[in-house]
Amino acid sequence: MARDVPHWNPPQAPSKFEERILKRLKRVKKLFAMLRLHRLDLFDDGFQSELAGMYRGTGAGRAEIPPAQMCMALLLQAYTGISDAEAVEMTVMDARWRMVLDHLDSNEPLFGQGTLQRFRERLIEHELDRTLLERTVEIAKNAGIFDWRQVPGTITVAMDSRPFEGAGRVEDTFNLLGHAARKLASVAARLVDIPFQQLCCEAGAPVLTAPSIKAGLDADWSEPEQKETAFADLYAQVESLSRWLCKRMDVLEPRR
Repeated sequence: MARDVPHWNPPQAPSKFEERILKRLKRVKKLFAMLRLHRLDLFDDGFQSELAGMYRGTGAGRAEIPPAQMCMALLLQAYTGISDAEAVEMTVMDARWRMVLDHLDSNEPLFGQGTLQRFRERLIEHELDRTLLERTVEIAKNAGIFDWRQVPGTITVAMDSRPFEGAGRVEDTFNLLGHAARKLASVAARLVDIPFQQLCCEAGAPVLTAPSIKAGLDADWSEPEQKETAFADLYAQVESLSRWLCKRMDVLEPRR
């Protein structure tokens, strides 16, 4: 490990309290359970050494919080689709966050907004954000706790738009995903020669016909839970559109 970069070594076995939380996560928000049970697989010594390398020769001083722990916070932030300010509060107010981050014994925030933003920028600068996402998907595949294909829908669907870069970028993720889906549906509608709105409704993606994606989702964007639900709804509709198109590939393929 690089000098002055702390190693994250949280307990492997869940406590009794954590077991009660995990039990409630068997049907919903299963990624929290996966991250808690496999955090030492995700952040093994090799990956933690890579993360420590971000601080070598930078003159940045000591990393007060283990980089692996900060990475975990970024994963949770992307999964729940919240701002930096909200992420800080979740480390105090949400038992699921506190469990995954090994922060149950403190009533103070794990980090501040500035710390989170600076770490995000450092992670992206060293191109380890993609490594983090790829490792998460791989661990989800191997864990078998839930359908690993759900992970891209919650975390990696906006990989190309860099959801970790800058505070509050979740709105950009909504717009980018919706814009791309609309383009795809529009092209498909011309190929099969049916109205755009009809195709969207048949494909189970009516939100794409709304004046704007956020208007169609009809959520209170100041409420984290509604924002999270809206993202899940948008992803489900995009997935439905994808399945509809896959079933009709023979129609959509250009004639020779």
